[in-house]
Amino acid sequence: MAEEEQAFLHDEIVEGVDARKVKRLMERGMLSPKQVFRVIPERTFNRRLAGAEPLKVAEADAIGRLVRVTQTANRIFRDAEFARKWLSLPNPALKDRVPMDLAETDAGAREVEIILGRIAHGIYS
Repeated sequence: MAEEEQAFLHDEIVEGVDARKVKRLMERGMLSPKQVFRVIPERTFNRRLAGAEPLKVAEADAIGRLVRVTQTANRIFRDAEFARKWLSLPNPALKDRVPMDLAETDAGAREVEIILGRIAHGIYS
């Protein structure tokens, strides 16, 4: 990925994130369609794209959370491909749950970020 995407800011989420921005994140490999469509149904997402409707606050917040967790993993592992794999595989430190599945909720994202923080500080996780 040539340029690092910024996590969504509060005002951007509240004002409405353009669905095309999320599509670009998918095209660049920051998020997979599967990840996006788990938090925004595919038909809803496509309708927002076609009508140039912004995402609803809850949708934008969920996508922003996935971006934040992905950015954190990329920063810690310094290898986007490794980070993508780590985020997509069951993790023993997370009770064998998949990090990106957990990141669908704020509480789950915090669990993932705690483990990433432990890894960043050299704590076996």
